[in-house]
Amino acid sequence: MTDHASSNEQLGTALTFERGRSATAWILSAALIAIPTIAASVGSTEAKGSVIVCLLLACMFISIGYYKSITEFDLRTRRFKVSRRFVARRSKTIADCPLDQCRALGRIEYGTDDHPSYGVYVELADGTRHEVPLKKPTIQEAGRVASLLSEATGIPRLDTKF
Repeated sequence: MTDHASSNEQLGTALTFERGRSATAWILSAALIAIPTIAASVGSTEAKGSVIVCLLLACMFISIGYYKSITEFDLRTRRFKVSRRFVARRSKTIADCPLDQCRALGRIEYGTDDHPSYGVYVELADGTRHEVPLKKPTIQEAGRVASLLSEATGIPRLDTKF
């Protein structure tokens, strides 16, 4: 699936990072709609029944495959929040706590077969880690975002390897 990450870095109010996932769901859903529609135009009763089944499957794939993950550092209220918003559903809050409960943040290196990939994480006092979505998984972008977040929030920076 294709990820689209964007950031809205507004110092003074909030630092918001978003990632959405949708390309595969839309392509698969379009295929599930197009194929039986063409088959139904032939006129077979079985094809018309398959149109209904495929439309239901398309709706299911859209609702499963499309989501937006939002990580927010509210500097005014001093809160950290991670939520996920699905199509036609309400947002689900994954984490919502004061910045004081964030133990560390930093750049993390993920080992892959062809080349390393980088990200930014936030570790809470209970030990759970949450990813901060990046525009590009490069060492420069991860370092820039980790430095920006550490400076703006006061959370200690601790780079690590995974």
